[in-house]
Amino acid sequence: MKNESFWVIGSGTLSLDDSSTLALLYQPLIGTDSHGLYLFLSALVNADTYQSELFPKGFLMDALNIKEKNLNEAFGKLEAVGLLSTYQKDMIYMYRLTMPLTPKQFFLDGILGSFLKSEIGESNFNLLFKRFSIPEVSREGYENITKSFDQVYQVKTLDSVSTSMHIVSRKPGAGVVINQDFKLDQLFEILPVRLQKKRIFTKKIQTQIASIMYVYGFTLEDMKQVLVEAYDEDHSALFYERINLVSSRYHEKHNGNESIEIDLKGQSEDRPKLSDFSPQDLISHYAPKMTNSAFALQTIRQFVERNAVDVGVINAVIIICLRIKTDLPNLNYLEKVLHSLVEKGITTEADAYEYIMKEPEYKKDKNPQYTKEKRVAPVPEWMDEFKALLESGD
Repeated sequence: MKNESFWVIGSGTLSLDDSSTLALLYQPLIGTDSHGLYLFLSALVNADTYQSELFPKGFLMDALNIKEKNLNEAFGKLEAVGLLSTYQKDMIYMYRLTMPLTPKQFFLDGILGSFLKSEIGESNFNLLFKRFSIPEVSREGYENITKSFDQVYQVKTLDSVSTSMHIVSRKPGAGVVINQDFKLDQLFEILPVRLQKKRIFTKKIQTQIASIMYVYGFTLEDMKQVLVEAYDEDHSALFYERINLVSSRYHEKHNGNESIEIDLKGQSEDRPKLSDFSPQDLISHYAPKMTNSAFALQTIRQFVERNAVDVGVINAVIIICLRIKTDLPNLNYLEKVLHSLVEKGITTEADAYEYIMKEPEYKKDKNPQYTKEKRVAPVPEWMDEFKALLESGD
């Protein structure tokens, strides 16, 4: 970091509403370090040019009184929730700040809204929702008599606006985007004609579809039904938000109570792959009595989108947690378990399978005591380690 430098590009000026959204909605997800970093970078931007000067990278650590590891984590969280994009050229970093979503966009976002609820609890979530909600004003009995432009002005000749300068435009963030490839060809073949428009399926929509199909285990036909219901030509700007809402509702309606029998044990030469199982397969097998599987699937979606690791390792984390907890733990705990696995060098599907399926050791008692008490089958050694991790308040 010694010879590295950076500069910042802004996307607009934070309003009081933006500051409230950052503090009350984003900050519980990204933490105080990331929140402070975003505000600090915003303050470096010149109000006239929406750009900052060039600064040494170490300036951030000194000014924020933060260690390099924590600074990198803070940057990562800002990038993950769509508040910042990072570009690099040699030893120079360019940080492009993105305006926060509006409260409505935030709550409608299938990932951010659910993530916030999982982090702060439903009661606190409802308090914040109420904070950003206002009663709808009734227009009953009123007639819209607003004049249009051509009713007021006589248009003669208008010169088009042409400039080589960048015109400032307040552009809100796009929410969470994951880096996952998705092929549209097969899906396009079964979509109705009105949806066979590639301009509709932006990269953001494609990654969203990929994560939804993985988490919910949707077939192409399932996804088709979701997209048909979600797309409204008159409100196409809400397509992303509607896909999230419709997919969750579709899953609850069609798969909420479905029981899937699976057996992860198998012979080594033809063993099943962890990456072949969907999250609901694992929930059905390891936690059939889970009280809120729909919420657990939302948490898993967030987990997948935040961590670019092998799907087999992701599923291993889910199995470990569900063998210890009745309900799936929150996102922080899932990432704790993942971090612990990665530290052990478990980064592939094969490593993860071997680790979680390791047979427990039977301890032989030299002087066995025969009692009427029911014997409990031994469990793998890792159970105690992860049980302590999940029950800790760290």
